[in-house]
Amino acid sequence: MADRYWIGGSGTWNTSTTTRWSATSGGAGGASAPTSADDVFFPSGGTVTLSGGVCRNMTVTSSTTFSGTGALTVYGSMSLSSTT
Repeated sequence: MADRYWIGGSGTWNTSTTTRWSATSGGAGGASAPTSADDVFFPSGGTVTLSGGVCRNMTVTSSTTFSGTGALTVYGSMSLSSTT
């Protein structure tokens, strides 16, 4: 299990793209894409295009827009900001 942080800006969330994922809050991109065992956090805003993302728990604390036609599977809990 690992934590993954969206580093802000626009990008695609799928099972292989690593550009927008960091292993630490405020860190650089390039961490592995989240799996069903990982918790994901969205501490900075952006537009996330869903294309098959998965995670264990999801926490959105920023103004984040989700779009796309791909499925998002959350195996645990989801907490969304009122501006999501």
